[in-house]
Amino acid sequence: MMEFDDIVVKENPGLCRCCLSEGCYKDLGSEYTWMNENEVYADMLLECFDISISQINEGPNGPNRLICEVCITRLRDACNFKKQVFECEKKFIDMVARGEFRKVLIYQAHMKSEEVGPEDEIQADESEYLEEDPDFGDDEPLKREEPQPTVSAEPLQIKGKRGRPKKQPDAKPEKKKSNTDDKKTKPVAKGTRGKMYSANYNRRKNLIILFNNTTLIPFKWRMKYMCFYCGRSLDDYSELREHTIDHGICTENDRAIRLVKAPDSEVKIDVSDVTCRLCDKMLSNMDDIIDHLVSNHRKSYDREVQLAIAPYSLRDLKCLSCSENFRHFRALIVHVNRAHPNNCFVCRDCELKFNKKRDLDRHYRVHHRKRFKCPKCLDDFSTYTDYQRHRSNAHVSTCNICFKAFSTSTKRLVHMKTDHDLDLAECGFCKKIMTTRQGFLRHATQCTPKYELKSPQVVVVDDDKKPSIKEIRKEIANIFNMSTAMPFKFFMTKFRCFYCSEDFQKCDLLKKHTLAEHPYCDVSIKSMRLRHRYEGLQIKVDTSALACKLCFEPVDSMSSLFDHLKSEHKSSCDESVAAHIQGFKLMEDNYVCPYCDEVFRYFSVLLKHVSVRHTDNKYICVYCGKSFRTNPNLRSHVIGRHDNPSREKCEKCGLVLKSKNTLRLHTRKVHCNKRVECTECQETFTTNYSMYVHKRDVHGIGHKCDYCLKIFAKNSAMVNHMRRAHLKEKNVQCSVCFESFFDVQRLKTHMVKHAGKRNYQCDVCGKRFLWKKNLRGHVVSHNKNSQRTLIT
Repeated sequence: MMEFDDIVVKENPGLCRCCLSEGCYKDLGSEYTWMNENEVYADMLLECFDISISQINEGPNGPNRLICEVCITRLRDACNFKKQVFECEKKFIDMVARGEFRKVLIYQAHMKSEEVGPEDEIQADESEYLEEDPDFGDDEPLKREEPQPTVSAEPLQIKGKRGRPKKQPDAKPEKKKSNTDDKKTKPVAKGTRGKMYSANYNRRKNLIILFNNTTLIPFKWRMKYMCFYCGRSLDDYSELREHTIDHGICTENDRAIRLVKAPDSEVKIDVSDVTCRLCDKMLSNMDDIIDHLVSNHRKSYDREVQLAIAPYSLRDLKCLSCSENFRHFRALIVHVNRAHPNNCFVCRDCELKFNKKRDLDRHYRVHHRKRFKCPKCLDDFSTYTDYQRHRSNAHVSTCNICFKAFSTSTKRLVHMKTDHDLDLAECGFCKKIMTTRQGFLRHATQCTPKYELKSPQVVVVDDDKKPSIKEIRKEIANIFNMSTAMPFKFFMTKFRCFYCSEDFQKCDLLKKHTLAEHPYCDVSIKSMRLRHRYEGLQIKVDTSALACKLCFEPVDSMSSLFDHLKSEHKSSCDESVAAHIQGFKLMEDNYVCPYCDEVFRYFSVLLKHVSVRHTDNKYICVYCGKSFRTNPNLRSHVIGRHDNPSREKCEKCGLVLKSKNTLRLHTRKVHCNKRVECTECQETFTTNYSMYVHKRDVHGIGHKCDYCLKIFAKNSAMVNHMRRAHLKEKNVQCSVCFESFFDVQRLKTHMVKHAGKRNYQCDVCGKRFLWKKNLRGHVVSHNKNSQRTLIT
């Protein structure tokens, strides 16, 4: 290696911090991928050699810490060798614990005769003895000069020899004394070896010992049980336990283990079943299982390091401190954090205790009005929202080339990378020219004019900024209060009130209820709490009688209403709010599509038409390929159709079905299970409709027409009959010949005439027809002719 005085450090980036060689290298603090594994070289140096590379803003590298490829290869080999030694040591200790080695060799004190030469003394120093005294018989004397040759099954502790005291020639150590000396040397060797590793490594090692040798189950909680290793959401405790056991042995390569990097990294553990896997002994709590592993199985569990373990009993949801039972795990967590805090973060003002520091900080912000001070201009604010608004508006980041201002430095760098050619670019602040793209970006992060840090004249260019959920709620509520737009819901073929969730069969009744009971829209109501901000989330609004409440001027559509409120009443209606409102004209039995003006009789058919024809269904199911308009619809489809396991089994044919409803329909149709009983004659039927038809035909009970006294099984069929036969309603008109029809289905049948396509062809003679019924009558004529020829 060259001397330090011979090294010439140039004022350019690219200097390895491990060998001081120049070039284009990688950053120590960044994450890279090699052989499908993520590597952070600064963490590898700290874990392997306990070396921390300092970070200096001044110098050839600036704030960056670089490392060359040669040093990376050497560091990678060292880390792999360290892992190999750990794995071999772990495997050896497990083999000893299982009893695969009958005799384990250790060092004993050196025993020699009264007259020992220098060669014999060296041989006695390197000799090995068994842990148990060899049995030579009663009559045979003990021969100390000639130890039995044995094979060592444990690596020799070379470091232990250096600390031994020199032997006196007249001293005769006894055998019992040598055993005690050897026992004392073992923990010293372990202590010296443990000092090589950091506290984070010992924490991770303790977790691996607990998870691999006991039945303790680690888990996470995000309003649902989550797997500690892969983060998968699970429904109940039994599924969590089975899934965690399927992961197998816990290793240092698991991402969840590597994230344990601080003493306050809390790990939740289920202690419903505390059993040692090595000897199948059942224990009562965490302390007992740790004592058992250390004393009985000689596991190297480090008790000195701080490890935040939160034990919970998930089987019965019982508090381990006061034995109080709970129905939900969320209530148990709240109880433990409030009643039995471990860390005890105490509020300075009211002396209230909290289990976590984040809860204490939230308590300060809400109850004690903590002042937030800006580090750049030293202004203080009462709320965190005002502080963030001040940072985004007052302290902007300006582009070094075109002098545009952005709210954050990240957006400024993205703008410089995409909108400017940074080769041979000149900095607008210091007029310095950079020859490389990377050098200019590194220079731009440091060269920022101080006079523009707080400038009220700077206009922040932030095109990507979207309105918050609170702002969207406020805008929507203002639109409902300033106009006659009436929000509503539609669920299970019924109109539902947007405010109180009351259902109505007809839209006219819904309008009367909303105008009388809910004249004002409040932001705090439950329906205004938008959970997500995506394009598919829309509120259905009735625009049949749309007008402005301030000047009573009627408008045609929601877009015209936005323009009117902006121009006439100076309202600040954001255009992005229009994506969350979908207008419909609620006219009884005459629902018009807002996109193609097609008329439908039922609102549910209109919604299905809009979802299929006029919606870009971007959310596609990976199991069946079906597309959906919104992400919640896709999730409900996957949960209902693909995630739910088949649990219901038919007793007669053995067919496994998904739900009880499908099983009930299957048994009625396939196995003729008649469960619907007639109230008049106690006759049973398979479906409700067949029972209604029976009542109509046999008992004369049903829905009667007021004009011709004809009885129908369903009310909808009776209404259709009255409108079509007696009222002669024809609300759907042909756009070609202007002929009117009762519904859209009859209009489609009529449009075949204008299209002129004869899609139905006879297989016998090849003649084509417009309608299928004409083809059927034609086929009947062929059958009659064939029968006549057979008779003759």
